Amino acid sequence: MNQLIASTVLVAIAIAIIEVKRLGVGKDLVIGAIRSFIQLMAVGFAIKFVFDLKELQYQALLLLAMIVVASFTAKGRAKDLRHGFPIVFVSILSGTAATVGVMLALGIIDTRPTYLIPLGGMMIGNSMNSIALGLDRISSEVTDKRGQVEAALSLGAPPAKALREMVRNSVRASLLPLINLMKVIGLVHLPGAMTGMLLAGAAPLHAARIQLIVMYMLAASGTITVLVSSFFLHKAFFNRSWQLVIGR
Repeated sequence: MNQLIASTVLVAIAIAIIEVKRLGVGKDLVIGAIRSFIQLMAVGFAIKFVFDLKELQYQALLLLAMIVVASFTAKGRAKDLRHGFPIVFVSILSGTAATVGVMLALGIIDTRPTYLIPLGGMMIGNSMNSIALGLDRISSEVTDKRGQVEAALSLGAPPAKALREMVRNSVRASLLPLINLMKVIGLVHLPGAMTGMLLAGAAPLHAARIQLIVMYMLAASGTITVLVSSFFLHKAFFNRSWQLVIGR
């Protein structure tokens, strides 16, 4: 705990620099620091409770709650998006469930909470970021290219076809950060799982193997999430009469 208290000096330095430079985000940083402390401590107690119970259904409930929060957060990147929450929720749930299912089937992990909760949390967080980027991209494109979309509709194109290229751009934008990370991992960036294991005293090669598993897991869950969302995105922009209902 003394180390945690001492580490707040780093945040104080950052806040002081922001205030001196008058960047206008000092208050946001303070709120972020306080929220991160409260949220992480609360999650720590919740995870300890689940670890003690060791029941699969409680692990599933905790992961489901995390997916709900992640869905609301990602939906915030496109506030005007119709049916945004159910699209995001189903997409993240699909990506997480499919990846966890394959990992369990292949024997990569087991049902112990020390595996499911941290790995599930990583997948949910990564999927949330990916789909949030995608929603932001496609909302901007549809708004900017409303005339192009409506022209396609007037020529008889169904909604899904009218948005096809924009959905592809959205998917690419969603996955680009993860792809870039995979290209430079280990060279200019040591990710969290490997860093944590090294700090805990694990052998470097063992830490590297675990990190590779985590990266492939994140790639699979993120890709499934954004692909599932791509099948439903056209429903967010059109009503039953095929009328565009965003960007007006």
